[in-house]
Amino acid sequence: MKQSLQRINRIAATRASRALKKLFKKDLRLKILTARIENVKKLKPIIDPEEMTVGIYLPISGEVKGAALLMIPIEAAFALSDIMLKRKPGSTRKLTRLDKAALKEVGNIICGNYFTVFANMLEIKIIENIPQFSYSMYGSIISDVIARFSRICDEALIVEVDIIFKPQVLHVHFLLLFEPIKITRLIK
Repeated sequence: MKQSLQRINRIAATRASRALKKLFKKDLRLKILTARIENVKKLKPIIDPEEMTVGIYLPISGEVKGAALLMIPIEAAFALSDIMLKRKPGSTRKLTRLDKAALKEVGNIICGNYFTVFANMLEIKIIENIPQFSYSMYGSIISDVIARFSRICDEALIVEVDIIFKPQVLHVHFLLLFEPIKITRLIK
């Protein structure tokens, strides 16, 4: 299982890095720090539950239903907005409609590339839906996702990622959830 998960991570991170380079018009790379499968009902806090966080929720449909949730701590979200919208570093202190759209696109690229890799490996059709934006405490966002999925799936793939813009490194997390298939069956 570890080799399959490493392969998925490598392919998805490479594809997402290429797409983000084009979007940002800046040299960057995604580095996967950890990837693990956890029980949805027993998810441990990845970051402080009270930390203000941007959540990009990307539902999917098709032959497999599920969703991804990209979690970006607020300071990293501000930094991404500055980079994407070519602002002076440290300029963004409040997220505008344009910032939110830009962050949804980052979520769409990172999570979408993971879904594409899964779809290609499993030879199934996955349809990405419109990403949704939320801004709240981490605990609130993750509680909503757990409530939504704990009845229909019992496993989540949790991935910790660094988005590296030399010399800046932004730390983000995302979850992938599939129903009714166990992720461990997908990653053989």
